This record gives sequence, C-alpha cells and structure tokens, in this order.
Amino acid sequence: MSAPRPGTTSRGTPARSAGQHAGERTSGRPAAIPARPRASSSGPTPARPTARLDSLTGLRFIAALLVFGSHTIATFETTPEGDALYPFLEPGAAGVSFFFILSGFVLTWTHRPGDRAGPFYRRRFARIAPAYWVAVIAFIPLNALARPEETGELLWHMAPSFVGLHAWIPDNEYYWAGNGVTWSISCEMFFYAMFPLLIVQALRLSERARWIAAGVLCLLVIVPPIVLAPLTHGETVADWAIFIFPLQRLWEFCLGILIALWVKEGRRIRRIGLGGSLALVAVAYVIAAYAPAYLIWVAIPFIPFALTIATAAQADLDGRPSVFRHPVLVKLGEWSFAFYLTHQLVIRAIDYVLMPTTLAMALWATALALVVSIASAYVLFTVVEKPLERRLRGGSLPVSTGGAGHTPKR
Repeated sequence: MSAPRPGTTSRGTPARSAGQHAGERTSGRPAAIPARPRASSSGPTPARPTARLDSLTGLRFIAALLVFGSHTIATFETTPEGDALYPFLEPGAAGVSFFFILSGFVLTWTHRPGDRAGPFYRRRFARIAPAYWVAVIAFIPLNALARPEETGELLWHMAPSFVGLHAWIPDNEYYWAGNGVTWSISCEMFFYAMFPLLIVQALRLSERARWIAAGVLCLLVIVPPIVLAPLTHGETVADWAIFIFPLQRLWEFCLGILIALWVKEGRRIRRIGLGGSLALVAVAYVIAAYAPAYLIWVAIPFIPFALTIATAAQADLDGRPSVFRHPVLVKLGEWSFAFYLTHQLVIRAIDYVLMPTTLAMALWATALALVVSIASAYVLFTVVEKPLERRLRGGSLPVSTGGAGHTPKR
C-alpha cells in the first residue's frame, strides 16, 4: 500500500476540504428557507448571513464523490478496460477546486463584524485537527501490514504532514506520503491563516474593485498551468506548482470570498440558475476528459464550480427548489470531510485484498469501497470529529456540523 504513483490520480486529492461547510444543522429537521428577498429602489436587499444554505452541504458530498471516482483509477487500472476509463475518471480530481472555492465562501458567509483572529483560529483548529490527525495516523498501521519494509522511510516522508506543511514541499514523496488526500488540508491551513487578513482587505474593496479582483484571480488560476506545464514538459515540479502549491490554490479560496460578499449583499445571477450552472459543470467535465491533465485539475472547471456555489446559495435564499437540500444529501454532506479523509485508505485496502483484474471485480470493489467509505465517515464524524470539536471549543463557541451558519451555543 505505497503512496500513489506519479502521473495518476491515485494522488491524494480533496477537502473539504476541511473548513468547507454549508448549511448548519441543529436538529434532524432543516430550518425553513427564508422567503425570496424583494429588491428595493435603493439596490439589492442584503441576504441574511445566518440563513441556512443546505444545498451547499449537499453539493459537498457530490464534490467528494467526484474525488472518490478519480481515486478509483487505481482499482480499474489493472483491468483490460482501465486505459479507456482513465480519461473519464481523472477529471473528478477537480472536485478539490470546488472545495477550495466553497471554503472561502463559507468562512466569509459566517464572518461577523468584530470577529477576532484568535477565536477564529481556535474554531478552525477544533473543526479539522482531530479528524485530520486520525486520518494521517491511520495510514501507518495499514502500510506496516502491507509493506513493513517501507515503514521507516514512510515515517520520514510523512513527518511534515503531522504539522500540515507537506503541501509546501515540491516533492511527491512528501506531499503524497501516507494518506495522500491530506495535502489539501495543508492548503486549507494556509487559507485559514490568511483569512483574517484577506477578509479585511476584501471588505474595503468597492464593488468595481471586487469585479476587477475577480478577473485577476481568474487569470492567476488559468495562466500558470498554461505556461508552466509546457515549459517543464510535465516534470513533477509542474504538477506541484499547478495543483499542490498552497499559494497557487489560494486564488480559488479568494474567489470564494468575493462570491460570498456578493451574495451577502443580495445580488443575484439573473441569466443562469442552479440548473444552468450544473449544466456548465457537466460540459466542463466532458471537455476535461479530452484535455491535457494540467488543465483539468483547475483551469477548466473552476468557473462553473464558482457559478454553482453562487446559484445554489441564491436558490436556498430565494426558496427555489434544489435537490441538494434533500435530507439524505445534507447528512452525507455533513460527513463529507470524514468521507474525504478516509476514502482513499479504504480504496487502497480493498484493492490490496481483492486485487481486481476484471471489470466486474473492479466494479464490485468500487461499490464496496463506497459503502465502507461512507460507513467509516459516519464513525469518524460521530466518534471523533463532532465530539472533539465541541470539547476543543470549550463548550462556549458554536459547534459546526458542516454548514454555513452557526448552531446555538451549547
């Protein structure tokens, strides 16, 4: 059960990303969606930032499922159909981009005037640290059983991941070491560190300046892959600079901040709804199946993802129908961080035991991995993530259950 081989999406890819929540839940029943805001003569009506955005929670699980699909490449690659399926599974890795944009959106949506950096960092630590460390440590005994001779080298390469610094090292022996998906949490930790500064600066921008900033961010996402990959001829450093480097992924997070401010101010996308933005995501996915790898990770899907987040939020605020508010999807969305952290471990373990060589075996292994991943996510969320978050917050700060609002203090 070695680390993912370079050049495949057996590479760790995200989470929630950690910190990416939408739609807080205080009980088994969703809160009512507020009535559609009425426009006033003086401009858009600001949205209630405490409103539940359950569609975003449901979409989190769909994004995690895309990442899960990309990691099943390892299951199918030993079958005769593996090469044919590869291009259609690989684009799922772009689900990471959805998580990063959503993370910026949610942190901005829940931000309140007067929020201080200290309590914010404490909430973020409580939210991700317990489940993250369990997911990091869990790989060690699994690998020791499968490849005990690699344990010493593995621990050396995993050392930076214990403090969340592995995404800063341009070497896949480090940023994919152990539970490879945790590289995205390393990026999230950087985003969290920067957020108190970023939100202050974003709030100072005029509406015109925010539109300009959004355009610049889009260029910062699209241009580096187009320039770097051809110049480096696909060397590992290009993969790192395009897909892993926390500073390069910060632009998606910043775009999420701007989208949240726009929605908070009551502005709306009038010519495209949630259905239209999802159609754009589907088109982007098909294009990505035939595009070079350095474009499918971020450059192709990130704008459709950003539109989907904005239109899903406004659908909830305006009380329009959304399948993503279904209670089952919302619950799975609440578990999505735990699902993301555990799914690749489950896929590797099942591949190691079953060693599928036919399409039928690979499909069975994939279905089994999905069921076990959801079950393990439930256990990690229920036993570790939620109770330890409450304890680390000291019982005086609201507990997150994966959403974009706050639950009452407990």
